[in-house]
Amino acid sequence: MNDFILHHYQPSPFAEKIRAILGFKGLSYKAVTIPVIMPKPDLTALTGGYRKTPVLQQGAHVYCDTRLISRVIDEQASAPTLYPQAQAATANMLAQWADQHLFTLAVALVFSPLGFADLSKKVPPEVIKALVKDREEMRRGVTTPRIPPETALSQLPIYFQQFEQQLQHSGPYLLGEQITIADFSVYHCLWFINNNEAVREHLQPYPQLLSWIEKMQAIGHGDMERISGQEAIDAAQQADQETFEEQEFIEFDGLKYGSRVTVQPSDYGFDPVEGELLLSQADEVAIKRIDERAGEVYVHFPRVGYQIAAVA
Repeated sequence: MNDFILHHYQPSPFAEKIRAILGFKGLSYKAVTIPVIMPKPDLTALTGGYRKTPVLQQGAHVYCDTRLISRVIDEQASAPTLYPQAQAATANMLAQWADQHLFTLAVALVFSPLGFADLSKKVPPEVIKALVKDREEMRRGVTTPRIPPETALSQLPIYFQQFEQQLQHSGPYLLGEQITIADFSVYHCLWFINNNEAVREHLQPYPQLLSWIEKMQAIGHGDMERISGQEAIDAAQQADQETFEEQEFIEFDGLKYGSRVTVQPSDYGFDPVEGELLLSQADEVAIKRIDERAGEVYVHFPRVGYQIAAVA
């Protein structure tokens, strides 16, 4: 039996991706509802300041980024795998494209004037104001321009039509008969659009795509038990300590086992997490942190999409 703890909040698209994967795997797990905006003191005690949602915890191990979280769940849960060998490259590349490009288009559409007006009906103005300020902070230092709603409106139908055609001819899933990580990465973007009454109409001309969204939603979220942030911190505090000395360690950029490093995303949310590098694999690194509340914790990141640098 796993001891997964999901740190999330309900409206988060990336959290929906992981909730759906947990549901597909038929897992029981615990969940902490975290604040939508900073500060997040309980989560920060575990992550060291990583700002993105969701985070998956297992004892003193804290996994960041859904690229890594999805793989950890898949490796520890029952078959079928989300990464079939015959489609591994295609599934991973489509998932990465969706998590990055398709998601930015979905955000641009949902936060268009129409979408924002619908959001404003459900959320108090002061909350929206705080959310916008928080997301601006996350984009501090980003050099790529925002995607305007007009671009989203012109590009999304291209992808919707391609999904429609592929599902019609080789479904029931995006890559054929077997569900893969690509389905979950595309799904969370379209779930975000479909949840907004003002912009969901852009999905209506695509019946196969709508049917696929319904099929993904029907997977559910598994058996979720809600706990407090303090209970999650206690789980980390009580876990056994590790050294990773028996794990593979690949030296990149002169960084050795035990090096003091910072890890931060390379796209946005440039809040570095500092610690002692104990795990360095092909697409995963882990650093050890000592927190006064959580004790010794091991924060894991994928290598793709992150910058790892020695502390000067």
